[in-house]
Amino acid sequence: MDKRVFIAAGVSVLVLIGWSYLFPPPPPPQLPPAPAPLVETAAAPAPEAAPPGEAAPEIEPARAAAVASEISIVSEPFKLILTNRGGIALSWELSDESTSHRPLELLPQVGAGQARTLGLNLDDASLAETLNEALYQVERWPGERGERIDLVWANGLGLEARKTLTFQRGSYVVGVEVEVRDRGRRLPVRLALGPGFGEQGLEPKNGMATYYYEAVVWNQAGQVTHRKKSKTEEPGGLAGGVRWAGLEDQYFAALVVPDGLNGDLRWRAVDLVPATAAGKTVSFPIAAVAVPETGARLFVGPKKYELLESLGAELEQAIWFSSWPALTWIAQRIFFVLVWVHDHTVPNYGLAIVLTTFLLRLVLFPVNQYSMVAMKKTQLQMQRLQPKIKNIKSKYKKKDAETRGKMNQEMMDLYKREGINPLGGVTGCLPLIAQIPILMSFYFMLTVAVELRSAPFFGWIKDLSVSDPYWVTPLLMGATMFVQQKMAMTKVKDPQQQQQQKIMLIMPFIFTYICLQMPAGMVLYWFVNNVLGIGQQWLVNRHTTRLEAAEQGA
Repeated sequence: MDKRVFIAAGVSVLVLIGWSYLFPPPPPPQLPPAPAPLVETAAAPAPEAAPPGEAAPEIEPARAAAVASEISIVSEPFKLILTNRGGIALSWELSDESTSHRPLELLPQVGAGQARTLGLNLDDASLAETLNEALYQVERWPGERGERIDLVWANGLGLEARKTLTFQRGSYVVGVEVEVRDRGRRLPVRLALGPGFGEQGLEPKNGMATYYYEAVVWNQAGQVTHRKKSKTEEPGGLAGGVRWAGLEDQYFAALVVPDGLNGDLRWRAVDLVPATAAGKTVSFPIAAVAVPETGARLFVGPKKYELLESLGAELEQAIWFSSWPALTWIAQRIFFVLVWVHDHTVPNYGLAIVLTTFLLRLVLFPVNQYSMVAMKKTQLQMQRLQPKIKNIKSKYKKKDAETRGKMNQEMMDLYKREGINPLGGVTGCLPLIAQIPILMSFYFMLTVAVELRSAPFFGWIKDLSVSDPYWVTPLLMGATMFVQQKMAMTKVKDPQQQQQQKIMLIMPFIFTYICLQMPAGMVLYWFVNNVLGIGQQWLVNRHTTRLEAAEQGA
């Protein structure tokens, strides 16, 4: 039995060896690289020798420029400056209505040796460095609608690189094709963005969502993620499923959209000393997105909702309205209304905010009216019962549980006889509390809508996206809030209640201080909402006064 087992095993081994010799397995398929940081220095796989009987791959003759030079591309609405050393972008200026017709630089000036935007990123970091330092030959092909630029380099030993950029006048989109070959074998390549991206010369301030300044953003399988700069210090990446990815700041973005919408992404942060930092080291994010053989689209421009939506691939989702889906939905609807009002009624976003606030107040008028009347009626009724309530409290002076229970029961009986709901003031507050999401959504919308960037109102308010330089609107907001709160109060004689009212009147001063650094558009909304609230509070007071007079007459 044991002998037969050994014979069978030996025959099986011989069969397997013979089968492998006669029918060798096909080479394994090329799999996408696993997620790895940009700094990974994995060695490139050695090229396979040509099979017997087949000609070796044709080697491209050496092609390189003699000296370094810069290439200027003016393709409204932007101006781009490239260097033929690596085919890297040194400057990217926008010059359209989104920048108030002033050139706006989006790339930090970190020096040609440190810049990587439009550079190449490979799994072999040393090979990528060689290609990003090479002097490319530049071929320009102007046309009626734009221009195509080819950057070509070869070392004559089988390493070749070609980068093609296609520009169209009036478009923020650049067509990108990238090809890197090592002795005829095409290597997977990614297009780099960074280090750093965003409006230069402007530090985040004035309460304008400072956490949102310079971030890596991507859409993987329909899920959009914004990773702020401080969270890119740890290198990382995504293997596959990336519909688009890139860098962004509050109002602008540089996004790579691979053909086929299925790329991979790498990110990391680097510490550099930019030319404008006076020797101070600054951390900059870098992103690199895979470019397939069929190419990719590169968008560099303002995050205008309608513009991004027209480009497809769900690029409009790059606009961050909120981290909560419900607030995102509300903020988007407020934004749509605001833009519609601006485009169809008044070509001034300040007046559009005023009209949008009026429309919101009009829609919520029944809810506000109900809650405000309920609160006012409860206040008046409780004030009328204060003498009886005081007598009940004086009757039960002991503080033990049994006495307290009897006192509460007698007070509830009093409320029942008088037909008063002691919780009426609380329930009346609920519709007002429900408006807090609207206030938050309005704030989120105003801090990311590029349409309001540099949008003037009138007089001293030159930009609704930054704070009022003279604090006029915050002070008006605080004053109207104080008046509205004062009107909502009833006259009380109880010292404890008077003290509570005084504490509540501190709130307008606190909110005024908060609004000093908030965007002027947000403060304008709050001010107009308070003015309309004062008018509605007057109606409420008039209504409740009549009800009180009718009750006393009865």
